[in-house]
Amino acid sequence: MRNAELIRAKHLLFIMDACYGGLALTRNISAGSTRFLKDMLLRYSRQVLTAGKADEVVSDSGGPLPNHSVFTGHLIEGLLGKAKTENGILTASGLMSYVYGKVANDRNSNQTPHYGYFDGDGDFIFKAEQLKDLTRSEVKDIDNLIVIPFSEEDPSDQSTQFKLNKVKKLLAEDSSVIELHDFLIKEMLRFLSDTSEDNYRLQGPYSKEEFLERLSKYEMMSNDINSLIACLVYWAKPVHRAIIRKYFARSTDRLETKSGLNVWLYLRWYPLILAIYLSGIASVDGKRYDSLSDIFYTIMDSSKRNQNNYFIEEISKGILELNRSDVFKELPGHERYYTPMSEYLFKIIQPRLDDILFLGKNYERSFDEFEVLFALAVADIRKQKNRSVWAPIGRFGWKFNSSDDDPLSRIINEANELRQEWGPIKAGLYGGNIERFIDIADVFRKNVSGLNWW
Repeated sequence: MRNAELIRAKHLLFIMDACYGGLALTRNISAGSTRFLKDMLLRYSRQVLTAGKADEVVSDSGGPLPNHSVFTGHLIEGLLGKAKTENGILTASGLMSYVYGKVANDRNSNQTPHYGYFDGDGDFIFKAEQLKDLTRSEVKDIDNLIVIPFSEEDPSDQSTQFKLNKVKKLLAEDSSVIELHDFLIKEMLRFLSDTSEDNYRLQGPYSKEEFLERLSKYEMMSNDINSLIACLVYWAKPVHRAIIRKYFARSTDRLETKSGLNVWLYLRWYPLILAIYLSGIASVDGKRYDSLSDIFYTIMDSSKRNQNNYFIEEISKGILELNRSDVFKELPGHERYYTPMSEYLFKIIQPRLDDILFLGKNYERSFDEFEVLFALAVADIRKQKNRSVWAPIGRFGWKFNSSDDDPLSRIINEANELRQEWGPIKAGLYGGNIERFIDIADVFRKNVSGLNWW
């Protein structure tokens, strides 16, 4: 389901009558209570209805219809008309609300259905008689207000929203730093266990199907911890900075050099690529360059190396190898993108961050600024170690036009204007030295200008 955005249909509804089906929902967005019918037709939506919560086993029998489960029986009755509104309109939101209420209160049921959106905010329309007599142009302008019933669900203690609420509460109290530390470490250990090599083979042939499946699993398994870290870096106080560094240091411990197919080996970095993007964009949007500095310059375990390596050095290697393999160009619609991984991340991260921080229209600017600051930090570290000036180039690369309005030029010009008062420099990025930043920025800008995108 995590690749549902690759399906061209505007409206998708997933229905699952299976044990632990609630795991399908990782974004707890409630169904709308009142909408215009034209909005439901025109808005994009991805909705899910499952027979039970993420930790529930569901019944296979005992429903209102013979030879059907409790969930399926009420679902069928809802589809046959019992879930329609008084205006005769049957929508996914109305159906989900109906099934939720019926199954949760059925005497033969020990389960509670789970439902909501994991992308978009439109609605799947099964039946709306008043649309039959309208032309295509009229459909866009109708103004029929309808009410869609829904049962607001309190977030369970396993939901992402519940965990986010808990982290925010703990962040507000300096005295809760130990409890916050322990809670996040527990979530990190859960993530490391879910994504361990025991669950994913490193040897064997590559297939597009398995790549898409792993991508989806990595996204689902890392959603909670990455959301919590993004929240942490946005609201962190000085007392919390050690927790940020510890997470990014310990999360790479298991990624030792092993033998296997390159694409599978480097795809192990994908959850951490998501982590640095989510937390990095959150830091930029909140002007929390101190948090960004903690992420970038977290020191990895140097016991097996001659010198310390920073987190961004390690993560940039994973990005480089995945870009070299061109696997993200295999995603439908990404075949001709200049920077397919960056474009894919741009698309899937926005709804997650909007759930947490609501970046709104500022999202694209923050995304581009993060990629520029990240690239320049990688290039700077390589130069300090007498290596070639290279760094991952994201969407800002093809936007570059040597003017003041492309992301790379805008950030360099801002640094030149503010000098030592520039936020990233004050926070210690690029050694806290504006001359060092300008030096590396000039070299990197020339490298980007020499790329032949067209």
